[in-house]
Amino acid sequence: MTLLQIHENRGSARVAAPAEEPSVPTMNLSSDLKEVRATRDLAEALKLTKELIQDSSFPTARAWVAGGGHAAAFFPVYTPQEIAHALGLLPVSLRGGGEDLEITHADAALGSFLCSISKSTLELAITGKLDPFGAFVFPYICDVSRNLEGIFSRLRPNAVTHMLHLPQNFTSASSVPFLVAEYGRLVEKLERLAGQRLSKEALADSLQVYNRRRALLADLAAIRRNEPWKLAATELNLLERLGDLVPPEVQMPVLERALREVKERQRPKRDAVRVILVGPFCEQPTHDLLSLIEEAGCYVVGDELSMLHRWMGDVPVSGDPLENLARAYIRSPVDIGVRATPMPKGVSIVARAKEAEAQGVLFLTAKFCEPALEDVVLYRKGLDDHKIPYLHLEFEEKSTSYEQSRLQIETFVESVLFD
Repeated sequence: MTLLQIHENRGSARVAAPAEEPSVPTMNLSSDLKEVRATRDLAEALKLTKELIQDSSFPTARAWVAGGGHAAAFFPVYTPQEIAHALGLLPVSLRGGGEDLEITHADAALGSFLCSISKSTLELAITGKLDPFGAFVFPYICDVSRNLEGIFSRLRPNAVTHMLHLPQNFTSASSVPFLVAEYGRLVEKLERLAGQRLSKEALADSLQVYNRRRALLADLAAIRRNEPWKLAATELNLLERLGDLVPPEVQMPVLERALREVKERQRPKRDAVRVILVGPFCEQPTHDLLSLIEEAGCYVVGDELSMLHRWMGDVPVSGDPLENLARAYIRSPVDIGVRATPMPKGVSIVARAKEAEAQGVLFLTAKFCEPALEDVVLYRKGLDDHKIPYLHLEFEEKSTSYEQSRLQIETFVESVLFD
């Protein structure tokens, strides 16, 4: 079945999955997501989060919609989810379909040499797994995301679709007004889905909520950076990704419990190499690959995973909250492949490595991700000049064997430890 046939067969905003690939939900949650709230400790929370991530039918969104709410889906890397939250919508991050999703339809619309996340996200839509969502927001991070927005606007004609343009000139006086206007266009569309107008008071309240969540995640990241033996990168990543699927009010009690538990942990230190992961700001590596990096002898003390949750610090709530949100984006020092900053790339990567007291850099880039791959060239020049060791690995969602990666990482670790 081609994409055009799928589009022509759609009689409403909802589409049944193709007969040969039925969409069978594997998890059913209550509309208030009490199952997440009820997790008693970190291990239980991580187990549930893994199950939620692996369920491609988006059980949290299904539960939210079944309870009478509306859900909005946001493509990586950065989107102002505070706006959706302030309108009473459930903001959910699209991270692709993961390693278990078979791509059987999306290849009809997308070329061969494209990233996995673009194909699996489209596959989710074609097979009906994204039906709970009434809005889809794509930041213009690359040509692929731009094309996905166009495809979704035809594939889901009754849903809200939006291409979010983010400024690249951070020194111009026009950057803030431009971004405020862009946010305003998004607000108008999400208001239609929510059935209500966005108030400054509601947005200010949401900014406070998200500030609190960012602070909790920053505290956990600080432990991972300063005492990496207490908190694994895989654990922090799962805690972050829980926030991709549930409201911050549901996630924050889990983070608070995790923070208390991690602080009290008594774990032995390992003779491991401190590294920062650079490149996976959009498509996410599998849990198995992250585990392998640590098992092979690395402490991950900095990364670009789940960038949405670490893009900025506190956003002021007094004054115009929409303008404050725009200023916070523009003033953020974040330097990644889909965002240009005044600081040269080589200077930036060296500064990041030194700040994290990293002994090396691990480039972990998705296959065919042009923004990440182009930056590697610029980053390597700066690292070579400062004699900071690095290793480059590529990954994709369907990766199942990591023996070659294990050998490369172990060799890299030994070269750093014994050189």
